Amino acid sequence: MNIFINGLEIDKKQISVNTGLNFGRFDFEGMIITQFKIILTVQEFKDFIDAEYNNIRDEIKMDDQTQNDTSAFSGVDYCSLTDLLKSNNDFLNEIVSTYLDRILYEKLFSESDKKNFIINCTDGVIVNNNTVEISGRAYRNS
Repeated sequence: MNIFINGLEIDKKQISVNTGLNFGRFDFEGMIITQFKIILTVQEFKDFIDAEYNNIRDEIKMDDQTQNDTSAFSGVDYCSLTDLLKSNNDFLNEIVSTYLDRILYEKLFSESDKKNFIINCTDGVIVNNNTVEISGRAYRNS
C-alpha cells in the first residue's frame, strides 16, 4: 500500500480518518485541505473489504427486491467484488464511496487526534493495471 498527500508519499502512521457524522464536510474555519491518494493492489483491496462488500451487496439486493427499487449494485447485476473491480465503471466509484470507503479507512488507519492528516472525503476510485487507486480530500490536523 502506498499513500500520497498532495503527490508526496507519506507513512500511513500520519493518517487518520474522520469517523464522525460530519465526514465529507469542510466547513471549519482555518481548515487546510489536502488531496490524498491510496494505492492498493487489487488483492489487498479484496482482502480488506470482500466480506463487507458481500454482506452489503446481499442486503441491498434484498432491499431492492422488496422495495422494487434500483441501486448501484443492481446496475452491476449484484456481481462479485472481483467482477466489479474488472468493470472499472462509475458503479465501482459509487459503491465504494457510498458503502465501503469508511469501512476500508478504519481498517487501514488507526484513529488518533495526533495524526497529521485526517481523511474526510472520497472523490474517486479507479482500477489501474493491478491496483485500486482511491483519491479524495483530507485536512491537516492542527
